[in-house]
Amino acid sequence: MKTNLRYLIYSLLPLFLLEVAWAREPLRGQILDLKGQPISSVQIMEVGRGMQVSSSDARGEFSLILPDSVETITLSFVCEGYRTKVMQLVPQEQVYRILLLPSDRQLSDVVVRAHRLQQVSSFAPLSTQLTTLQVLSSPRALADILGALSESPEVQVSDIDGRLAVQGGAPGETQVYVDGLLLPNPYTLSSHNGGRRTTISPSACQSMRLYSGGYSAAYGEALSGIVALETQELSSMPTNTELSLSLLGGSVATTLGSTQAKVRLQADYTDLTLINKLIPSYYPWRRSFHSPSLSTTFASDVKGSKIKAQLSYRHMGFAYDRLPNNLSPLLHTTLGEDQWYGRVTLRRPLTSQLQWELGGHTQLRDLTGRELEHTGDRVQEQELYAELRSALRWRISDALTWLSGLDYSYRDYRQTYRRGAEYRLGFRDHLGTLFSELSWLSQGFTVSLGLRGSYSTYLRDLGLSPRLYTGYRWGIHLLSASWGYYQQMPSADILRFSSSLTRPAVSSSQLTYGLVSGTHSLQIALYHKWYSRLVRSFGSSYPLTFDQQGGGESYGANLIYTGKISNLNYSLAYGYTNARLSYDRYHHRLFPDYLSPHTLKANLRYWVRSLSSLIGVSYYIDSGATGYDASLERVAIPSRQRLDLSWTYVISPRMVIYTGCQNILGTTNYWGFDPSYGHDDPSGLRRTPSSRMIYLGIFFALGRKPLNI
Repeated sequence: MKTNLRYLIYSLLPLFLLEVAWAREPLRGQILDLKGQPISSVQIMEVGRGMQVSSSDARGEFSLILPDSVETITLSFVCEGYRTKVMQLVPQEQVYRILLLPSDRQLSDVVVRAHRLQQVSSFAPLSTQLTTLQVLSSPRALADILGALSESPEVQVSDIDGRLAVQGGAPGETQVYVDGLLLPNPYTLSSHNGGRRTTISPSACQSMRLYSGGYSAAYGEALSGIVALETQELSSMPTNTELSLSLLGGSVATTLGSTQAKVRLQADYTDLTLINKLIPSYYPWRRSFHSPSLSTTFASDVKGSKIKAQLSYRHMGFAYDRLPNNLSPLLHTTLGEDQWYGRVTLRRPLTSQLQWELGGHTQLRDLTGRELEHTGDRVQEQELYAELRSALRWRISDALTWLSGLDYSYRDYRQTYRRGAEYRLGFRDHLGTLFSELSWLSQGFTVSLGLRGSYSTYLRDLGLSPRLYTGYRWGIHLLSASWGYYQQMPSADILRFSSSLTRPAVSSSQLTYGLVSGTHSLQIALYHKWYSRLVRSFGSSYPLTFDQQGGGESYGANLIYTGKISNLNYSLAYGYTNARLSYDRYHHRLFPDYLSPHTLKANLRYWVRSLSSLIGVSYYIDSGATGYDASLERVAIPSRQRLDLSWTYVISPRMVIYTGCQNILGTTNYWGFDPSYGHDDPSGLRRTPSSRMIYLGIFFALGRKPLNI
């Protein structure tokens, strides 16, 4: 083990010992409209590599540092409402003036569609990318990132939990990253069968992307997928005040500052009391879910150094009564949690070819609850998580890029549980990581080779994770393949009981073909995942005992078709999943109860020009699932279907109204089986507290700038 660690360090060390030289003056320009007004937030793409290399600020200005060897560069300038412009520029001292012509797609012609078939880039072009507008106007989302991503074709969502089940993996196998840093607790509290939401506001994000079937070695370890959130850059933060009111609560945010630095102050309050009164629930709520939060965000851009920071506090809580089964007394469940969070990231160019990335964040949470599973039980949890990441991105040539860095995280978890006796459990872990990735992109062909090595002091476990991605685009066709070995730390619910474990692992392969022709696209993805060292639990006594003899495989296919006819955008997706896994209480390989073998999703977006409205329709249907009773006998879970509707009314660029309803037909859907769940449904089948969920919100901006959507 020491030999492997020493070899990994030696293989990555040369990148940190590079001698660098200062570059010439950067290429500068200003992007204007036909009236001579600056255009901000224009995406500047390098055509040869298909990658974004810069963006314009509030003055429409941009700068780009180029290697001395580059004599010309071809850039495309992309902005909603304007025609894309492609130019070949020569680095020189003059400042370019670039005019963009208006297109037929103004705000009144907004088209909402998740981007799936990206150009071949350094890694994973098959990801799903969302904007804030797409999240807010998605029928399934109800203004939440998690809900919007659940419409992705490769995702199944169990309404019992609400989190994402990606490519046959359990919800806990998908992790959330903010600006490249792992967020260990990204979700809100949830009632016994209630859905969760992300604690991150979509309005705070510049991009939201779901990676499935492979991702870069720069990210950590997740067995199924990565949700990568990038917060707003300075140029995308308008200096105004934005207000929102909805059935879920309200928020107010104001942004102050200049073209070099801005501060955003935001206060949010979420409360489901009104929703629970409008829509019947079989939970007798004593206090519905409520969550006030405060947040301060800072962004600056001085001499090419981009700094972003955040400091926030959030409280969450609810209380209700429930009867677990006919033999148990009534439980008076109460749950509350406080979260403090801070983050700082820095991107600084050292030379024309070398960029330094530095980031760190910390999250502290304090949870208390009582009568969660048994009469009189009490639980208290305190968890501290801190992470520091440093990386160098070296552009060796126009085609070759090398990214390498180190990542260190500290986690301290403590739990006190009282159920007659008092149990004190917990763990403390230091996780050190080195990662490196070499990417080559030329003439539509790309190869990325990555390696990630990490060591956990709590588990005393050294893990090496190689990753490979290759892709080729010719004309309208795209073919790509990826393979990776991924290892993920067990959850805190498992680590608190035992340190004599290793990390569960999966070997994942994916082959994808894509075709893009005009406004239509077709994608076919095949994947296979082989699991090992999955954790299994034994007995019902407390504390629990575990082994790691679980495992199995998951494989399947996704077929996605998207198109556009006039003002109508549509997509149709079919997913097939077959899995046989041994995990948790299942000591033999079974089909997981959170999956369905066949799923079908259809999405429509229609822009009604005369009403300045975007109408959204989403339909989901699956073939049902399989549950297991206490003796592991199969229990059939009926087919599930849901029709979701949304309406986005654009009153003006400064005022928008969103409405949405999940499961508008009120279909009774069962999402799992629990042998102790006999009171709410004698069959043991589980369902969400409410058959429907509705959303109504109005967003408006005070000031000269429009809404940041």
